[in-house]
Amino acid sequence: MSPSPRSSQAPTAAAPRQQQRNTPYLPTPTELALLAGYPALLLFGALFSLISPETRAAPYDALRHAHSQDPALSPSYFARKDNLFNVLFVKRGWAWISLAFFAFMFTHPALVDGVRRTRAGLRWVAVTVWWVFVTQWFFGPAIIDRGFRWTGGKCDVVVDKVYAGEADVGEVFTAAACKSTGGKWSGGHDISGHVFLLVLGSFFLVQEVGWVAARWARVIQEERSVVMYDGAVKGAGTEAERREHLGAREEDAVSVVEALGRGGGLAAGVIGLSGWMLLMTAIYFHTWFEKVSLPPRTSCLQQLLTSIPTRRVFSSRNSSRLYIPTMSSTPTDMAPIKVPSDLPGLVRTAFSKARASGDVNFYPTQVALLDINSIPFQLRFSPALANKPKPKPNPPDKPPFDPFDNPSPTLLITPLLPAHLLVLNKFAIVPEHFILATRTFQPQTHLLAPADLAATHACIAAYHSAAAPLFAFFNSGEHSGASQPHRHIQLLPVARMEEGLDAGHGWGVLAERMVDPAVCGKLPFAAFAGEIAPGMDGDRLRGVYLDLYRQACTAVGVEGGGEEGEGRISYNMAMTREVMVVVPRVAEGAMVTALGRGDVIGKLALNGTLLAGTALVKSQAEWDALREDPGQVVEVLKRIGVPNQDDDRGPRSQGQEPPGKYRGA
Repeated sequence: MSPSPRSSQAPTAAAPRQQQRNTPYLPTPTELALLAGYPALLLFGALFSLISPETRAAPYDALRHAHSQDPALSPSYFARKDNLFNVLFVKRGWAWISLAFFAFMFTHPALVDGVRRTRAGLRWVAVTVWWVFVTQWFFGPAIIDRGFRWTGGKCDVVVDKVYAGEADVGEVFTAAACKSTGGKWSGGHDISGHVFLLVLGSFFLVQEVGWVAARWARVIQEERSVVMYDGAVKGAGTEAERREHLGAREEDAVSVVEALGRGGGLAAGVIGLSGWMLLMTAIYFHTWFEKVSLPPRTSCLQQLLTSIPTRRVFSSRNSSRLYIPTMSSTPTDMAPIKVPSDLPGLVRTAFSKARASGDVNFYPTQVALLDINSIPFQLRFSPALANKPKPKPNPPDKPPFDPFDNPSPTLLITPLLPAHLLVLNKFAIVPEHFILATRTFQPQTHLLAPADLAATHACIAAYHSAAAPLFAFFNSGEHSGASQPHRHIQLLPVARMEEGLDAGHGWGVLAERMVDPAVCGKLPFAAFAGEIAPGMDGDRLRGVYLDLYRQACTAVGVEGGGEEGEGRISYNMAMTREVMVVVPRVAEGAMVTALGRGDVIGKLALNGTLLAGTALVKSQAEWDALREDPGQVVEVLKRIGVPNQDDDRGPRSQGQEPPGKYRGA
């Protein structure tokens, strides 16, 4: 309903109205109080995010200015960018603000004449233009994007995608264009567009609706002054005067609700929801500096920005060249790696939900325990794996699909700052199989960085704290069993690897026993193991890794080369809490033959799980042949690597006891 000029309530004696006249150039006391509410709201939200146990414990992605978007890991529904209030209200915020403004302007009696509506409309145009300039367009990139670049921000481009021509980077000057190239908007001072929108829009409505309704209801005795064309300073309380002009008596009481009317009620709802979403932004998104828009300026930052290299990128739409500063994905000074304290619980929850929703394909297995030169070795059989969906052929004009570039929220376990993320393996043989991948593309064939090894060891330590050992392995090179070019290390909970074995089975992770020369001497392949200690930093871990890698290169007859760049051999690396192992590879697998006939029935291919002491087959014929003749496993293990000089037993001839009677399910 529109506010009526005459109230139905009983008249009351009106007190003499004494209005306080304020300077036309400064906010009134009421306006100052309302303005102070915005930083107070942001401060409260920032403090709440620091003291709330749920918010502090939730994984936070600094590059995306948000907590984990996985519903299982997000600290609140409002911390997720897909919450309905964000999608339907904030993302369309200016439309809601405009709707509320025009609903009020065309329904309130104080704005019935054309002159008042025209002035109000011009004020809306001015504020809308300012909103467009700041957030959408300012003769090119918006002011927010320009400010980000002026303070040292950059597009952290996934260079391989750009060179492949997947995205146009001729205009990579805005956050949206940067993301379209596969890059990330990083560094600099990223003003929160949500905060700007919510503050500007809500305060605009407060000014346009609040003063009119307050004067109509006579609840504020403040008076703003205006300077007339002749220089005279006069009061601006015209809305109150307009009420009398419409026939209402000064002593008639009007409630605030009546003064607002229907249009004002809608505006009040938009203002209230804006305040709530501003609080949610303060708690869950962006840093404090970004929310209050105070650009950090320190000598360290300036020194960092001047040291950033540039890369030449070519636009696929025009021939102009654009030089884009890019950040190195492997910083020299490695920041501490923060692993969630309840990592096993996070993995367990994420796997259960993804499996229930069908986002993870789990392939159950049968298991047999073979005796390989007196070493217990698992052989697993998954008939369903033969029907595993094959990836669709990739269009020739696009790079291959990268499962670790912006992974599905249902597969993402948590970001692992500063340089990694943890995701579920979409095709799992072992339950809760998960993967540590680099956030930006790094080649799988390059040598591992200190941060890669430190992050892996930190995950192992988190599992150890929960009394749950974790096995990690890395495949590198064409003969290693690697399937993805994006660098990733795979992690398997040991308890889940033991499922299906009989009690007292005697199997254990092979890598943990390989520091014993007697065990290494029994292996059909050459392997190089070193001890590591809990708490070792990335540089010390990498020192062990490089030493083992160079020994593996020597075994293959190749010089180890430098400490960076492309690896010179195919190899598998395994890590447990106290052991690291590297095995050189010369073949991915070898043929399996039918017992007694010699007919080739399949191929046993192996990846880094061989260092756990496991192998996998997909067909019944392979399963039967290897259980009946485990000596074939020994022969395959010899052929996939450098034959172990200490293992001189070789395959058994007919009449000798076979080396692999199996035990198990």
